[in-house]
Amino acid sequence: MLLERLQMHSGLPRSLLERYAETASKRYRVYTVEKRNGEPRRIEHPSREIKAIQRWLIRALIRELPVHEAATAYSKGSSIRKNAELHVRSRYTVRLDFEGFFPSFSGAHVVDYLEKARDESKIALSSEDLTFVRRIVCRHDALTIGAPTSPGLTNAMMCEFDTALANWCAARALIYTRYADDLFISASAPDALAGVESKVAELATAFPYAKLVLNREKTAHLSRKYRRSITGLVITPQETVSIGRDRKIHLKSDVYAYSKGKLQPEERSRVAGLVAFVRDVEPAFYEILVRKYGRETVEGLQKGLRPSLKG
Repeated sequence: MLLERLQMHSGLPRSLLERYAETASKRYRVYTVEKRNGEPRRIEHPSREIKAIQRWLIRALIRELPVHEAATAYSKGSSIRKNAELHVRSRYTVRLDFEGFFPSFSGAHVVDYLEKARDESKIALSSEDLTFVRRIVCRHDALTIGAPTSPGLTNAMMCEFDTALANWCAARALIYTRYADDLFISASAPDALAGVESKVAELATAFPYAKLVLNREKTAHLSRKYRRSITGLVITPQETVSIGRDRKIHLKSDVYAYSKGKLQPEERSRVAGLVAFVRDVEPAFYEILVRKYGRETVEGLQKGLRPSLKG
């Protein structure tokens, strides 16, 4: 069973593992970070011991659970670029969002889902295992932002929802992807999206493994006539994905500042991360940066080196 495997892997006595589980909710550091829109996001970060057990659960259990191909976040080979690219040939997109996504999955939901997965997939989980997993992956009996188990577990638990919505969309020649709590559904004709929001609300109400509620204020209707942004990337008229004009201007300015030794040290990691992101998402623009500022400069920024000032 799962607990026995963890005990053998960790070398820790079962009594200590169970004590970690019983006190897991108290072993978090809670803080806030700013979202892109300026609103605060509450993060609940597990202690080193709880995080280590959670990471083991990912390898031993969560990665074995089925995930629908429409889920484009948190799984191997997935990315925001892949999510956006699936919509490039469409003309119209509706973006939907769930409120408080991770906390909407309770401990009881986790157990219900794992019991079904155990019965259908012959996963070896005892009642003690289920109680242990529930305590380890939840804080105050709900999933939380900050626990490494939350993304993969919600992807698996949403498989039934994703399957139902993907099948409904396929029957209507619609394209559906979900990136965490953001749902994107695209079509070639605007009227084809007319019933999407009500269908998603219907599936959310009937969903057995979370209390899914649409955030109506964040529903957005996008089209080629205006700027279509999907998971932070811009869909161009040429049916490609781009980081967008404004971000390019700022990035050029930051790389130039780095080349002149004027980029603040605390800003370098942020800019280096964005350069690496651009290399993956929009390699043509990455090569523009290389030609404009030199490969040594661009690669040096990514490696965390001080700029090599010349002249």
